[in-house]
Amino acid sequence: MRLVTVLAVLSLWGSSSSATVYSSFLEDGAWTTKASVFSCRMVHSVPHYGDAVFETRAGEGSRFYLQGEIRRLQQGPAALVARSPVWAEQPLHIELAAVEVKQARRALELQTKDTERMLAELYDGLELVVTRDTWYGGDNPAQVAITTIGFRDAYQHYRDCLAGLLPANFDQIKRTSVYFGSSKFDDIPASELHKLDNIVAYVKADPSVREFFIDGHTDSYGSREENLQLAEKRTEQVTRYLINKGVPQDAITARWHGERYPIASNATPEGRAKNRRVTIRLEKLELKRD
Repeated sequence: MRLVTVLAVLSLWGSSSSATVYSSFLEDGAWTTKASVFSCRMVHSVPHYGDAVFETRAGEGSRFYLQGEIRRLQQGPAALVARSPVWAEQPLHIELAAVEVKQARRALELQTKDTERMLAELYDGLELVVTRDTWYGGDNPAQVAITTIGFRDAYQHYRDCLAGLLPANFDQIKRTSVYFGSSKFDDIPASELHKLDNIVAYVKADPSVREFFIDGHTDSYGSREENLQLAEKRTEQVTRYLINKGVPQDAITARWHGERYPIASNATPEGRAKNRRVTIRLEKLELKRD
């Protein structure tokens, strides 16, 4: 195996000029994957630069970022292109996007739309190149190239991982509100049950979630005594649902408050709808290691 950084003559934005190219020259292309039910990562190691990372967290869209410990690119607008590799019979150059380089460890971050386009071009056999002036302001721009060599094998593992991701990540479920209708005797709305199912799926996969705080609230319609009873009933419904799905009863602290803690005005239907809620707060505890 050989890792090198080369100075090459390449086409930049349609004109010929000299560029410092950070690229991998490996038979396997230096692609690796890391898979779990929480996230999927596919990493391409770029010698003397850092990593090009494709990542999807549970419950979120895909994203791409370039990261490195040493600054190589100057802050500002950069070109992202897809191009045919040097061995291709017919040269192809596709301008994908104008992107913004930052002076940070993650010099470039892209969201789902651009990320999925990049993955499609790599799958079609085109390498990706980010071109920007060097951070020290030299005469020659710098290019970070992402090779197609070894990509398809890594991409298959990545896609297999995507199929097994949880429906939500911890940040999305750690503070969950389940909303109720205006009826005094309503059950958990079917439209809200998926929120509780997402909590159950996550906590079954992550044993560090050890505490559940469930709090029932109502709007101000009716007497305080009636609202306190209604908040209790709704809290019990949510608690029972989670226990029946496998959440340990002794991990749950259930409370009800009636109309005491509104988060919106009770003067409007929209405000009252926000106040008719049961909140679930999850807390993680560090697991002891032997």
